Amino acid sequence: MADMILTLEGRHFKRQYLLYIIEIVHGNDIHYYIGQTGDHNYITARPAFRRLAGHLEDMGRSTQNQIYRYLAVQVLGLKEANNKNVNFDDRIKQTVEDFLVSSTIRMHVYSLQEFIPSIEHEDHLKIVRKVTLFEQIVIRMFRLHQKKIANKKITSLPEDIECPYPEIMNRIQEDFNIKP
Repeated sequence: MADMILTLEGRHFKRQYLLYIIEIVHGNDIHYYIGQTGDHNYITARPAFRRLAGHLEDMGRSTQNQIYRYLAVQVLGLKEANNKNVNFDDRIKQTVEDFLVSSTIRMHVYSLQEFIPSIEHEDHLKIVRKVTLFEQIVIRMFRLHQKKIANKKITSLPEDIECPYPEIMNRIQEDFNIKP
């Protein structure tokens, strides 16, 4: 029998506009990363598991490994891992691996809208802007509730901004026990 079986359902391969919250639990310490799918430069919206894999990539020159780099630099204090022009050395990789091996990672995925491959670029960008706004609203909510977040890009938003996906926001508040 196999030592481990990872199962991906067919729906995990479907491109769609998503908001996801990656939760890294290490003992009593919990860190979050809030992200979304929908590319500004290309007409695509990657499946969630591809985003997760990218966030945990151990290549120092990667531009998508925000969680891995956050863990190395902010959580584990490996300041040299902040240099995006060089690959991570063996010590950095081993230290992050040791941390991850004793952690649990959960990815909470919320479907916001279907992705239609034949969509016009301008229509795609309208959706991406809406999804990105929602991502920033969720980041603000997590910060207001003193959650540790790995996101570096924090956008200032007006207090009275209208939430583009209120039903999803209600689910997130319930899932993370966040009172409005």
